[in-house]
This record gives sequence, C-alpha cells and structure tokens, in this order.
Amino acid sequence: MTDDALTAPGPIDLLDWQTTPQDWPMAAASLRATIDDTTARRANRLADLQNQVRSLIRVARHEKLRVLLGALNRIDQEIAQEHTRGSADLSRLNRLILYFDRLVQHLEKARDDTPEAIALYTGGGALPDLVKDSLQRNGFGIHPIDLDAPDPALLEHTGLLIYLANDEADHEAELGQLATLKRRMPACAQSLMVSRRDDFAIRAAAVRTGIDHVITYPIDSARLNTLLTGARAYECDDEQISVLLVDDMATTGMYWRKQFAQANVRLLFETRPQAAYQTAIVEQPDVILLDLYMPEMDGMDLARIFREHPQLTDVPILFMSTEERDQHRLEAKLKGGDDFLDKSIAGADLIRMVRYRAQRYRQALAERRTDSLTGLLNHRAITAMVDSELERAIRQEQPLSVAMIDIDNFKHINDTHGHPSGDRVIRRLSTLLNTRLRKYDGVGRYGGEEFMVVLPATHIDTAAELIDRLREQFAESAVTTEAGDTIHCQFSAGVAGYPEHFTPQEIISAADGALYRAKQGGRNQVKARLSED
Repeated sequence: MTDDALTAPGPIDLLDWQTTPQDWPMAAASLRATIDDTTARRANRLADLQNQVRSLIRVARHEKLRVLLGALNRIDQEIAQEHTRGSADLSRLNRLILYFDRLVQHLEKARDDTPEAIALYTGGGALPDLVKDSLQRNGFGIHPIDLDAPDPALLEHTGLLIYLANDEADHEAELGQLATLKRRMPACAQSLMVSRRDDFAIRAAAVRTGIDHVITYPIDSARLNTLLTGARAYECDDEQISVLLVDDMATTGMYWRKQFAQANVRLLFETRPQAAYQTAIVEQPDVILLDLYMPEMDGMDLARIFREHPQLTDVPILFMSTEERDQHRLEAKLKGGDDFLDKSIAGADLIRMVRYRAQRYRQALAERRTDSLTGLLNHRAITAMVDSELERAIRQEQPLSVAMIDIDNFKHINDTHGHPSGDRVIRRLSTLLNTRLRKYDGVGRYGGEEFMVVLPATHIDTAAELIDRLREQFAESAVTTEAGDTIHCQFSAGVAGYPEHFTPQEIISAADGALYRAKQGGRNQVKARLSED
C-alpha cells in the first residue's frame, strides 16, 4: 500500500468540512499506553511505537501539521536510538511522548484547526493587525508569552519567535531575557523583531541577541510575507531531508548511510553517473554530494549535467574529495558546485552542512512558490497543484474540485479608495480562504484580484456550497480603507472538476467559464460547471 493510500482524505460532506481527519488526542493516548505497558517485551514495545509514530508522521505530513510532525520526528529518532542502546531505561522516550501529548492537548484547546506552526510574541503592546493577518495566512498559531514564566510545551515546538520593540521598553533587559529563552527553544528556527525605531542601535541590539530579521514601520507586507514563508521552510529542523551521494566506492555509501540515519537524513546512494542522474530526477533530493574523481565521468561533468535539468538547476551540489589544489577546487565550483568539502570531514559537521544547505534550498523554493502580497501560492504553484491533485484523484478514484474566484468591481475599489485599500481587500479575502479550508486544500492567487482554490476528494456540488458559504462570509466582513472608511466587498466564483473533466486545462477552463457565467448573471454568486454543455 502506498503512502498516498494511507493518508489520502476520503470524499467529504460539508458538515464534516472542519473536522480533523486524525484524532490526535487518541493517537497520543495510544502512544502513552504502549510505552507504559510493562507486560510487553521491550523490543515489541519499541516496534509497536515505531509503527504508530511512522503512520502518524505520514498523516501529519499529508495534513501539513508541521508542529506535530517535528515532535513525531523527534520521537522516531529516539526510538531508532533505543533499538541500538539495549537499555531498559526508556525515560527520555517517555518524556518526548509526554511532550507530544501536552502539545496535542494545548493545540486542541487553543484553536479550531491545528496550525502548521506556532508563533510566540512578546514585548510591549498588541501584535499589529498586519503582522497577525500575515501569520494567520501563513498557517501560524499565535500565542503571547510571558518571559518570566513561559509554557514549556510551547517552547519545545515553537517555530517562530517575535519581539515587539516598544519605544519605552528597556530593550537591553528584555533582549537579554529573550536570548536566554531562545536557548530553551530547540524548534525555534527563526526570530523576528518588529520596531518603530529604525536606527543602528536597535539593529545592533537585535544582532547581539541572535534575532534573524528586523521589520520596521511602515511594515512592508511583501517582505513580511517573504520572511514568514522562509520561517515555515526553516521551522522544522528535525524534518527528514534527502541527500543524494554519488561515489564509485560502495563502502563510502555504507559508512554515510549509518551516519545519516541517526540524524534523520534519508540517503540515496549511487555509484554510476547515469543511475545518479535518474535518481536525482525522480527523487528530487535536497542536497547532492558528489565525488570529484570517478572512473566513468568526473564530478564536474556530472554537475554540469545536473545543472542543465530544469528540476535540478538550483539543488545544492557539494563536491567531496581529497583534492587540495586551490585551482582545481575553484574550477569545480565554477562548473556547478556550491561548495567543496574534504572527504575526511567529521560526520557531525557534514550533517550540519547538508541540513543548512537543505533548509536554504527549501526556503528558496517556498519563496518562489509564494505570492508576496498574500502569502498564498502564486499562479505557477497553484496551477501545478491542479496537475498533481488530478493525478492523485485519478489514481485513487476520488473526485476533485477547482474553484475560480474573482472580487467583484475591484477596479472601482482601486479607483475610489486607492490601490493600498485594494491590497487590503485582497489580503482580507486571502486570509478568509486560507483559514477556512482544510490544511491540504490549495489556495493561490491566480492573478490580480483572481484566486484559485483546489479541493481534493470533494464533489463539485459540495465545493460549490462551501465556496458560496465563504462568499457570504466575505460579503459580511468589513474592510477598513487607508482613509479609515469601512467598505464591504463581494466575489463571484465558478467551480468545476474531475470526473466531469479529465485534464487540468479542461478543469481550469470549465471553472473559468462558470465564473464568467456568475459575472454575467449579476455577480456575487457561485456557478458550477458539471459538463461542457
């Protein structure tokens, strides 16, 4: 059975739309019961735990629940280490499961849908509306934190820490507390300061504290969304990455496979250049490690071949060799390599390097897929999702729906209230779509004031009813313009999908045609296209 078969959502009813596919409190209780079962043999308990955890990892990854995914990955790593230790003491594993249980309980109380990540904020005043809006659109659950008495469960799994620099605050004292706090936050990949001041002193204080980015007023929403997109790419440091190692010595692969397995790095190993090329295309590794000198083809030529393929153009390539001549190292970098490492590098150092390179690569990919104004998928990414979800729908014999949404009379909004107010309307609709749909649904800005929503395992009639409900909610929500006026906006939408249409182009064209009918019919309505007629 494939991973898709294990984690694919079934067709949904509108009444079930906001339910969570996985009962996470029950899953946490099952893990606790398994580790507490002292009547079972140690090896059997570990095997049972590992099966449960890896199944939950697949579900968390499919549902894009990155907070839970990070906790589960840590448990999986600890189980793998316990297999080799042979000790009867499972106290550390037990603590990790208790942390997972506490995290699940906290999230169940704190939100309607599990956020993809946790963002903590501290400092003076309330979180600015623009920052709060952007965090919600990017899937962050938002929580204030007391620097003097922080919640340990939140610290364990927070992906982003935000410091609000109040003009009257004692920044040195608060930043000192913040630096101490960050050392207790193993999952905190990024930190952000929001400051009304923009001078050398405040930026120097941020650097000394280890804060990654500073945002000053007036807040640049495009830069903010780019930073939050990057934070999501960085946030789960323990998430598995894949590395392709190409070396003609089989013993090299055996050695590094053992090293990488302990660090949750999936190793793909090839000894032949042609096989390595095919593996790279199919598996899409996060990093490629390349031997410089091989009998069939040297690493520089193979790197050039990798770089010519559109799917591999930007994948980090690190040469590994005993070559010490500076000119040869420089030549290797000029022909496609990103860095040059000595083959005698320590295992821990290589793991740190590949994780760093993988995170930077994933961040760049995420930023290229994201619309800077809204934080949603951009045109290219959302249309690619139609392709991939249609393939899944056909393979699993499930329906698929696609909705095209267009804000009514948007030109009039821009002409009357100005383009900044028009941007506020676009952000308001993007927030509504991004926070009211399931985690595995796709929401993208198709262009201008037009959006696309991709709904896997959803029949057209259910999708049309859902989009119509969102239309009503959008019409009821007020938007404050730059001048302080309050306006209400509306949208029209068209829905089409599979199995009524069979190719991505047909589905998008049919949804666009249904949208046109909605506009022609008076706007502020949803039309479904069930066939070409």
